[in-house]
Amino acid sequence: MTEEREAARVNHDAAMPVYRQLAAILRDQIASGHLAAGRVIPTEKVLMEVHDLGRDSVRKALALLREAQLIESVPGRGTFVTENGQALALEQAKGQ
Repeated sequence: MTEEREAARVNHDAAMPVYRQLAAILRDQIASGHLAAGRVIPTEKVLMEVHDLGRDSVRKALALLREAQLIESVPGRGTFVTENGQALALEQAKGQ
């Protein structure tokens, strides 16, 4: 993984909504294997702090990833990359 991806941040001045940017950043991290299958993703609080976002924006981004079957939430444990998350993320990236 390149340093660019690790340092990817939401651009608050971009035309694309911030929640879609965050979803794209996380999808790229899943596709690259930085966030591997079965690995817990950062908490909402961490994502809010790192990207200077509100809770609603983070939740919308995570909802997009859930709908795409890239992540799943386990009550009391956290949110994890699905077993086929990397393959799905790569497939979705090709379709864009």
